[in-house]
Amino acid sequence: MFDRQQDLKTIKRCKRGEEAAFAEILGRYRGPIYNLCYRMTRNAEDARDLGQEVFIKVFGLLDRFDENYAFSSWLFRIATNHCIDHLRRNRMRFMSLDGTMGPDGEEFELQLPHGGPEPDEVLQRRQAVELLTEVIADLPPHYKAITLLRHDQQLSYEEIAEILHLPLGTVKARIHRARNMIQQMLKARAYDI
Repeated sequence: MFDRQQDLKTIKRCKRGEEAAFAEILGRYRGPIYNLCYRMTRNAEDARDLGQEVFIKVFGLLDRFDENYAFSSWLFRIATNHCIDHLRRNRMRFMSLDGTMGPDGEEFELQLPHGGPEPDEVLQRRQAVELLTEVIADLPPHYKAITLLRHDQQLSYEEIAEILHLPLGTVKARIHRARNMIQQMLKARAYDI
């Protein structure tokens, strides 16, 4: 997914203080980190703030980065942990589900090309996606993080294990448990999958 050798060259330039290298890292990873933060918090403003905080933290810790590991794994681990800490501090925040919102917080209208799916099919899919999003948001933070890394960021089990510093078997077990939890939560909400 990310070029490990290119990252290492860019990190070395960052350590020498080259501003262009910092901009390169930001350009390469800003989107994926924002996306992870948004999926973890379900709040565009929090995701932007958390993403900025993650990069500030990462650039301050570059001297501690071990080049034997992938930079992307190190960065995603820091971002995941930062989001989990944020969620723990702000457990009782709520979000309106009245409108359809994009990742930047803007409302958008679903535009369908002529000859597309029937409106009731679109509504059913939209409701299913909203329900699944709600259920994932209700997972305990560690299960939410592992689910989003696997299914949203489409990382391999091995990449997740490296990011979260967990044994591969633990990652597989948590993903399995998270899927079971999601299934139980969907059934509890009278939605049979």
